Order: sequence, then C-alpha cells, then structure tokens
Amino acid sequence: MKVIKNLRYNIKHKIKICSSLILALTLLGCNSMPSATEKLSVERTLVIHAAANEVWAFTGGWTGIDNLAPTVITSILSNGNEIGSFRKVNLKGGGIVEETMVDKSETSYSYIITKSPLPLSNYTSTISVKDLGNGSSEFSWKSNFRADGVSDAEAIKVIAGLYEGSLEVLKKRYSYTNKK
Repeated sequence: MKVIKNLRYNIKHKIKICSSLILALTLLGCNSMPSATEKLSVERTLVIHAAANEVWAFTGGWTGIDNLAPTVITSILSNGNEIGSFRKVNLKGGGIVEETMVDKSETSYSYIITKSPLPLSNYTSTISVKDLGNGSSEFSWKSNFRADGVSDAEAIKVIAGLYEGSLEVLKKRYSYTNKK
C-alpha cells in the first residue's frame, strides 16, 4: 500500500513540476520560437507605370530570374518553360537553388524549391504581373515556407531581402507608385 501511495505522490509531483515548467516557458516568451508547423509568408508588390505585357517580358521568363533577382548569377533551364520545368539558380557567393514550376498562366508562374542552401523548407512561390489598365500594372512576388534551422524572423528576412532587392531593380527600370 505504501508503494502505491509513493507512486501516486511521485506522479502528482511530476505533473505539478511539468505544469510549472510549461507555464514558466510560456511566460518567458519561449512560445515565440520557430514553429515547425506554421507556414510563414512574404509578399512584396509594386505598382509600375508600364503595360503588364512589358513588365512580364522583363520579369516573367522562367530562365530570366536573373533579370529580377540581384543575388542570382545565372539560371539554367533543364527541360522547358512549362509546368514541370526544372531550373538551377546559381547564387552569388556560391550555392545552387533547384526549383520546379508547378503552375503557369499568361502573366504568372508558381514554383517550389526542391533543393537549396537557404534556411527554409516547403517553399512555394508565385511571381505575377496584373494589368491595372491605363498603362499600369502591379508586380507581385509572394511565397509561403517554413524556417529551417533559423528563427522565423531570420527566414523571413532572407526572403524579404530577395524580394525587396527585386523591387529595387524594377524601380530603376520603370516609374512606379509606392503603395501605402
């Protein structure tokens, strides 16, 4: 009987300790650690004073990602320019990102990263240009992903930096409107 009483006491005591530890970690902010289950997202847009087909001609080529992304040295098309096409993107400073196109329309395409040195996983992205009429268009680059080996904030910073660099390229090429 004494053994069962001691066992019950030990279980209750351990439950109290675990509950206290969980509460302490929550209060200390450990709930802001990267989540392996939550997808992060980044989107950058720019209203450009140029026709959508002109902007798409510059930004929309599957092998023309080097026009848009200043961190890219070259991109190599391996098997076409349609859904299922594969490309390797050589990054400045080294590293290769391998991507596959998963969707395509007249002025957009979506792709996934299949292999990368970047600190993220489950990356899906869409580059698009929307015709706004009157000779204006909206460029958009958006993605969803998970942080891998870094905090959520660090992973977001990497992708946001890439997208913001692309907007700077477009701002040098076209007149534009800042969205508030």
